Amino acid sequence: MTSKPFVLAHPADHYACGRYRVTDPLNALIQSGRVEGVSSDVFLDNETLLALRPEVVVFQRVLEHDQIAAIKRYRNALPHARLIMDIDDLIGEIPSTNRHRKGFHKDAADRFKKAAALCDRVVTSTEFLKNEYAKFAPESTVCQNRLPDDPWASVTVTHPKNNKPRVGWAGSAGHLGDLRIIIPAIRATWQEIDWVFLGPVPESIRKMAAEYHPSVSIDQYPAKLASLNLDLAVAPLEVSRYNHAKSALRILELGACGYPVLCSYGPDAFDIDLPVFRTPNVSGSWIYNLRLHTSGFLDNNGDDLRNAIHEKYLLSKGLDDWFNAWCCPPYDADTHLDSYTKSA
Repeated sequence: MTSKPFVLAHPADHYACGRYRVTDPLNALIQSGRVEGVSSDVFLDNETLLALRPEVVVFQRVLEHDQIAAIKRYRNALPHARLIMDIDDLIGEIPSTNRHRKGFHKDAADRFKKAAALCDRVVTSTEFLKNEYAKFAPESTVCQNRLPDDPWASVTVTHPKNNKPRVGWAGSAGHLGDLRIIIPAIRATWQEIDWVFLGPVPESIRKMAAEYHPSVSIDQYPAKLASLNLDLAVAPLEVSRYNHAKSALRILELGACGYPVLCSYGPDAFDIDLPVFRTPNVSGSWIYNLRLHTSGFLDNNGDDLRNAIHEKYLLSKGLDDWFNAWCCPPYDADTHLDSYTKSA
């Protein structure tokens, strides 16, 4: 491998997962001079592969049979390249409350296992996921989710004086099970709190909202989230293995806006060392803590959270981690190639 490896990356999508886990890290590594590379939405033919001769190929959440076959073709066409598989979800255990579940195959976990077995290393966003997927490939490592410096390092929020405290939730169709946790708290407090929602929410909740904002594109999302001008952000998390495997990305986004965050407390829930407020998933506890943190008796300044995120969880702070996860082989490549050849 050369001093500046060439990385070919295949993100699974252009939403948060593909951007945060593949596209943004690749662009940052290129801009920092650590690697050369290119991203492609489609798998390349052998002629193009041999012309590029990437030392590293990054795949993400590969689940289709033709894509799995393509990885095997890459393996044969690029015998000395390092093949990396990124995964950010516990895809075999998506809860029924998650509307994205219907878009996944019932045998998604088995398909992913076949795809990962063709790669040299699985890279996950959490230790929980590493424990689940480490056995699928010869190597595994964790590379935490981080926010790209542009625009998250410079999002600004104004805090106009309001008659009522502004409390907000932001999410997607995959987070409605989480939102259900705080419906009793919303019903109990909507006349004393201005509830603000960004993303799809049931009509019954919209009726209690002071403001409702439909979903926006990922490029518009940081500015839109900051424009909500919240006094407190909430991040409920439904109890499930799927959620416990997830990273604290939602807290990073909310905290980067300077919002204090009240989130669920529980085993592995938002397992990250940041100054947030936590509460059990009990309606009475949510109601109590909402009133406590909007009463004016507590210092709910979100500056400490934002400063901690800027210090530890911007992408520029983790480029060495991404480079090591993708480009540093701790094993003898020829030995692994021989092992693959015998098992193929």
